[in-house]
Amino acid sequence: WAALQEWRRQFKAAHGREPLLFVDKYCMDSSDLATSLMCLPVFLASCNELIILAGETYLLRLWCVVEVFCFLEMGGQAD
Repeated sequence: WAALQEWRRQFKAAHGREPLLFVDKYCMDSSDLATSLMCLPVFLASCNELIILAGETYLLRLWCVVEVFCFLEMGGQAD
């Protein structure tokens, strides 16, 4: 939570507004993963940055790996 708040503070200082966030945990339907994965590129197309707050199981979930792959394939940068 502290890392997200620090990122938010820096964003607000640089842009003069609160950031708009797509929180995949709340937008991806894990009970219908196939449909959610088809929509993932649409969600990511509007993102300028991908902030990952990863826990121990992050890379064990298919949609998380696909999310990173899609972001990078669509021109996102890995910092």
